[in-house]
Amino acid sequence: MTNKIVILSGLLLLFSIKVIASQENKFHPDTIRMQMPNGTSIEGRSTYDGKHDLADNLEIKKLLGDFLTRWTVLNITELEENKSILIKCSTIKEYDKDDQHTITLEEITTTRRISFPVDTAVALMINGHNKLELNSQIAIYFDRIDQLKELTKYDFSQILKNTDQQIRKENDWYFKSSRFVAWVKINKDNSAEMLHRNTILSPATNQIILSGGTSLENVKGEWNGTFYAKMTFQLGNKNLAKQAFSLGYEWMYDFSSGKENINHWVDLGYQRNFSKNPNKGDWYGLNLGYLVKRNGDLFEKASFRLGIEKKINDNISVVPQIYFNDIFKDAFPGIKVKVHF
Repeated sequence: MTNKIVILSGLLLLFSIKVIASQENKFHPDTIRMQMPNGTSIEGRSTYDGKHDLADNLEIKKLLGDFLTRWTVLNITELEENKSILIKCSTIKEYDKDDQHTITLEEITTTRRISFPVDTAVALMINGHNKLELNSQIAIYFDRIDQLKELTKYDFSQILKNTDQQIRKENDWYFKSSRFVAWVKINKDNSAEMLHRNTILSPATNQIILSGGTSLENVKGEWNGTFYAKMTFQLGNKNLAKQAFSLGYEWMYDFSSGKENINHWVDLGYQRNFSKNPNKGDWYGLNLGYLVKRNGDLFEKASFRLGIEKKINDNISVVPQIYFNDIFKDAFPGIKVKVHF
């Protein structure tokens, strides 16, 4: 009984660890561009929901201060005026701990673009021909290094609070469902003025999906082929599917006895996408199955199975499983490779 509990606990632990320690992908659907009084532009990228303060999410002043401290060591007082420079800040990690910080300088070609919204008499443009990327969320456009030093004296706590208030004038539904780009003018008194907000319509992520496929499964040392049909209720927001609930039916073909026996399974599943990039999913699932129709001697009556599913790509998944009878009796492992149609 102890070994059965260990196997079951191992499967659940695998899913739990993924839930708690999911990787952070550098994709942020919402963009806020702030035109600052000193001629710089700050671009903040995040997943904005209207509930969490921008000041807590972006930490502009701290990150900029850390950069300028390292920049001072380089003894570069100013950048060349006739060139556009991209400065990238990054951190090298070792064993999940910060090992060293890096600054990369690269000459780039810039094009000045000015947009004029059809419904607003305003010019939308990014000031500054040099670009400082503090991390994946914050970029500052500037002309001179002293402009960056000036920004450290700004009260970003108040600036971002006022920016929050301007953005939150929209209905909360927008924050949860739609991506957006907001242009905000920051005045000398730290007040914020909304210049324009463009909502980006996203493809529907709340869907009912009908699918099917086949799989190859090893149970008790025997390989079995299966066909399955599944109905999935998928939920998400901002162009990103986040979780899904599924109901499936599987026909498992067992030839271990020399006869063609077909065992019928019903599966309930929960899947979660740990990625923040809509172009690259990271799906894990927890599946519970019940043997509704038994043929042959491969399984006992009232058999169950519990599995952790990892989606390798759009067409292939791997599912380690544990089978048992009644309440975790006679447990034994299995492994399944699924091909989705």
